[in-house]
Amino acid sequence: MEQQSQSHRVQSGGGRSIHFEKFLSIIPLPYYWSWAIFAAVSFLTSLYLLRSYQSSYNYAWAFLVLSILTAMQSTGIIWAHRKMNLFRNNFVNLIESPRVDIKRKYEEKASDIFNDRKLFASGMTAVILAGLLGVSILGFSFLLVPEMFFKIIYYSALYTLGAGLYVMIMTASAVHKIGHFHLNSDALFSRDMQDIGILYSKFTAYSAIVYIIWTFFWSSVPCRLPSQHRTLLFVFFAVILLAYFVVPQYSIHQMMVRTKGVKTDAFLGRLKMEAEKAFKEPTDENMQALNDLLEIQHQLEKLSVWPFGFYEILHIALITVVPLMVLTLELMHGALI
Repeated sequence: MEQQSQSHRVQSGGGRSIHFEKFLSIIPLPYYWSWAIFAAVSFLTSLYLLRSYQSSYNYAWAFLVLSILTAMQSTGIIWAHRKMNLFRNNFVNLIESPRVDIKRKYEEKASDIFNDRKLFASGMTAVILAGLLGVSILGFSFLLVPEMFFKIIYYSALYTLGAGLYVMIMTASAVHKIGHFHLNSDALFSRDMQDIGILYSKFTAYSAIVYIIWTFFWSSVPCRLPSQHRTLLFVFFAVILLAYFVVPQYSIHQMMVRTKGVKTDAFLGRLKMEAEKAFKEPTDENMQALNDLLEIQHQLEKLSVWPFGFYEILHIALITVVPLMVLTLELMHGALI
């Protein structure tokens, strides 16, 4: 009874709305439209303040980029939260363990990843680190009111960046730990394994797009970081993205290899018996049974042991490497001058 009560509490915590969802819940629209409206209102407000107090739209692009980043990062966190809740039953069907135990562990992990206090602490940590590392010194020249509004938008973007990085690290850890379980024998034939990889790849690509926008924002501000510091910062984000994509899914790959090996060994034993039977008694029935098994062996050999395809790898590599190539060219140009 106590275990059931604990499982119910965990499930309630895993499915509870996070503050990124509650913030704009008064808008009766899907969360992605709500955050799109937030970005639009934020940008239009900045245009009004710039026009009213500075009589110009200088650096309006910065307000636009930061508004988009805040909306994109918040939307990504909410999307990951909802996808993880919806994917619970698919995951339970893949693992060879008691459903109750797997479901409880899954709910505990989801509750930990999307814990409001930890999301808040991660967001505030990003804001504090930005101040300590000098990333908040951007060199924009605003009057008092536009400057105050700019800081609100900028620190909101940093806050959502920090929360998003926490979600990335924790989801990577969760996917990596999947590799420690044993798959059901039929999981290799299921689309659910590929769905895990595709879903994870989409989230990685979304995060990479956010990373690119931040890259070019910090590269375009008046008081830019020195090229070497910016390169280190962007290399750091690129390494995180590549590790985030490769390491956890490699763990799933190893799990799929183990499962395929066990299934192949068991099948080869049966194939050997049927082959001996067909050679001893080459009847039409025995030969047909042998041909059917050989076809199954062919299909088994073709089974992928990776939860993603070539196109997912190509997309992530290009999205991550392009900004680094731009920075490398900039450094080479500076060295030549």
